[in-house]
This record gives sequence, structure tokens and C-alpha cells, in this order.
Amino acid sequence: MKTTRKIVKPKPAEAAKSKLSAQGRGSVKNPPPDDRLLEVFASNVRLIRAIKGLSQEGLADLSDLDRTYISGIERKLRNVSIRNIQRIADALQVDARILLDPDLASGKAIPTGKLLLPLAP
Repeated sequence: MKTTRKIVKPKPAEAAKSKLSAQGRGSVKNPPPDDRLLEVFASNVRLIRAIKGLSQEGLADLSDLDRTYISGIERKLRNVSIRNIQRIADALQVDARILLDPDLASGKAIPTGKLLLPLAP
């Protein structure tokens, strides 16, 4: 006696529907990451490190982090923890807020000591 298997194909309408979240409010798909703050941080670390005349290895030694970690930060590959932001800021002798300042990254301000000075128009 032969047994036959029935192949069930999904209906086109069911396949096109997107899954809703548990609350039924929207799609489960994750939105694309917004990396603006990551880019600002990476740019500011690189800029201030260069102004201070430090190599990546020098900054790594001062902040007690690995050189490859510092490199990953500057190449926007690392999502840095708050503790490591503070370590880097202390090593660079700047306020941690400066490392997250978009004006510095865009060239609208320059770092001086622990303060930022806006550039004249």
C-alpha cells in the first residue's frame, strides 16, 4: 500500500503579510540602526587624540584599553560602553560630553582644554 504525502503551499496573501509585534502595533522587523552618535564619537576621539599628539597605542595605554579596541572605535565598528567613554575622556583629559558633541565633529567648534570654543562665522 502506497502512502501519498500532500504538499501544502502557503497562500500568497499569507506570505505577503508582515508579522506584528506582540502588542499588534507594528512590524517586528528592526529599523535600520541610527549610527549618528557613533560617528560623532569616533570622529571626536580621533580628532582630540590627534590634537593631543597621541597614537592609538598611546591612547590605549592611557585608557587601559586594547589598541585594536581604540582602532575599532575610530572606524565606527565598536559600540562603546559608558565606562569606556569615561576612560577615554579621562585619558584625553577632556569632559566626556565633548566626545559626544556634534559641533566638534562637524568642525563648528574647536576643543580647548576641557571646554569647547565655537568658531567665529
